Amino acid sequence: MHVSPSKDTAAQSMSTDAQNRRVTGPWLVALAPVAMFVVLATATPEVLSRSGIMSLLVLSALLGIASVGQTWAVMIGGIDLSIPATIGMANVLLTTLYAHGWGFGEIVALLVVLSLIIGAANGILSSLFGLHPLVVSLGVASVVIGGVLIAVDGNTGGEVPGFITTAVSPIGSFLGIGIPAAVVIWGIVAVAAIFAERRTVIGRHIYALGSNVTAARFALVRPMLVRVVVYTVGALCASATGVLLGGFSGGASVGIGAPYLFSTITAVVVGGTSLLGGAGSYGRTIAGVLVTTSFTTLLIGFGVGPNMQQVMLGVAILILITVYGRDRHVGQRL
Repeated sequence: MHVSPSKDTAAQSMSTDAQNRRVTGPWLVALAPVAMFVVLATATPEVLSRSGIMSLLVLSALLGIASVGQTWAVMIGGIDLSIPATIGMANVLLTTLYAHGWGFGEIVALLVVLSLIIGAANGILSSLFGLHPLVVSLGVASVVIGGVLIAVDGNTGGEVPGFITTAVSPIGSFLGIGIPAAVVIWGIVAVAAIFAERRTVIGRHIYALGSNVTAARFALVRPMLVRVVVYTVGALCASATGVLLGGFSGGASVGIGAPYLFSTITAVVVGGTSLLGGAGSYGRTIAGVLVTTSFTTLLIGFGVGPNMQQVMLGVAILILITVYGRDRHVGQRL
């Protein structure tokens, strides 16, 4: 007698197949941040000081938290262009509302609600109308930026809570352990993201959906629900990044998240996650984050401006993809 596979069993089988299609030479990804740091330390020895290392880790934490949602969006075969706008939204609302007497808890609650709305909009609209997430998230980003500017009447000035500034300070500490709170937060987020990918139903469904949408539906995976979860996580992480950037920059700007559009995608690609979906992991993105941050820091040390930094990052992506592509499978998937 034929027995139909259960929803969970089918999805788990698909996700296992997808994960097995990952890069067969993960040592290349692991080696990249080590090699990049050696180059950085050789060119700028001051980075080896405690403050230098902590500065790198704080910058990596900001990019790393923002990259969680981008990683998952790419893994399901999409992309999230609303991340920079969400970062800017959180950054502006934090400083503006705090200056107007709002409590930090109230601001966080508002940002969570807005992040849920942004994530739901990206996931639902791309599913209902069959639109590519690139188009949907770009439209959502425009709405978010415009909405924020209208809400604050163009006034993006304000005040940043002192403990946020301390959280991103290279000389800051968390519970007396000598590590900035932002780095600890990134560590917690990273563990949660990797656990979700490997040990939860939603993680299996992310791989299944990115691997094959049609097959995922037959396995009773609900594409709209998975997309909503993925883009909501992305919005929540982007909001957290925006809040932390308030302490890092000491001010607010609706465009403060603009560099993270290219940086998050760079981190995902450099980490080796397939742009076609269905393969990769946030663990790989962590390596990509470290490479991207070190390389950007190296360029800044050489006096390279923001525009040329993007050019050089693009060149680095091409070089790394060429190196990864020496594995036939990776060359086909990237």
